[in-house]
Amino acid sequence: MSKQARAAVVYEPEGKFAIEDIELDDLHSGEAYVKIEAVGVCHTDMNMQFLLGMPAVVGHEGTGIVEEVAPGVDYVKPGDRVIISWPTCGTCPKCLVGRLDLCEMQFPLNFGGRRADGTQTIKLKGRPIHGSYFQQSSFATHVVVPVSSLVKVAGDIPAEVRAAMPCGIMTGAGSVINAFAMGPKDDVVVFGAGAVGLSAIMAAKVSGVYPIVAVDIHQSRLDLAKELGASHAFNAREDDVVAKLAELRPTGFRYAIDTSAKQSSITTAVQCLGSGGVFGVLAVPEPQVPDYSVGTLAFPKGIRLQFILAGSSTPRLFIPQMLEWYKNGRFPVDRLVHTFPFEQINEAWGESASGRVIKPVLLME
Repeated sequence: MSKQARAAVVYEPEGKFAIEDIELDDLHSGEAYVKIEAVGVCHTDMNMQFLLGMPAVVGHEGTGIVEEVAPGVDYVKPGDRVIISWPTCGTCPKCLVGRLDLCEMQFPLNFGGRRADGTQTIKLKGRPIHGSYFQQSSFATHVVVPVSSLVKVAGDIPAEVRAAMPCGIMTGAGSVINAFAMGPKDDVVVFGAGAVGLSAIMAAKVSGVYPIVAVDIHQSRLDLAKELGASHAFNAREDDVVAKLAELRPTGFRYAIDTSAKQSSITTAVQCLGSGGVFGVLAVPEPQVPDYSVGTLAFPKGIRLQFILAGSSTPRLFIPQMLEWYKNGRFPVDRLVHTFPFEQINEAWGESASGRVIKPVLLME
């Protein structure tokens, strides 16, 4: 049977959210109802709204408890605690070789507003609206989700920590661990000390990377970066970052990671890398980025540019690994999180946009 829920509905791109009563569709094969305990707030939830029909329910970092499963589902059962990760088709060539981050259907699955079969999961006042955002639309008290997106969670991990994991945190940490497999012989510069960048810094610390350099324009974030594992931190507004990095590594760094998509960061990253260096881009570039004149700097050094999706991660393997680090005190994600009641979703957005909060998480109760 269908299920009643409350959701934060947006009526125009980048508009305010309104808490509304909605109706979720009956479960299809391979699906589950999940009661949401907490959901992370990510910039993707706002800046990709132009791809959706309106009104819509977004949100893609949900965690909660399974309430019901469709017949034949055996990975989870009612009562299981889960994190909802990114959807994949499971059948394309990339999925079949384990590169779930490169699923060839990820764009329609994430932003199509419907299930893979074209049906809709949410009704508002009796009429279907766009949902299935990342196949979850988890700015809601309950969701319909494909079981293939679920990651079972063992142990008593706080809901706000679980909700922080499945997108930005996984992307930042995964870039270090999965995409680049960094270790004690490596060094890295991370541009942008938000949730993604700080996660990369924490993962680099876990991996024994040295030096680990944070670059940002907010001194408070740079101070936190040093507490979380950065060996050095430079303020792009006050320091000559290129000169500082050259002093630290005269022959250039092996890795640079950008989470800002700003032209200034891209130019500096290329300048600071040594011959054969690797530049990882973790954020969608702004329309004018990159300025390809940086190629005159990159080409002679044989620099490799790599765009990284979801940290090149397999969620059912990597999310439990991050949670284990957290339980062991090696990955203090809770230091990034600030919680808000679900009804304060618009306030959470304001605090995030201002930079006062690194990782907002909405709590349903």
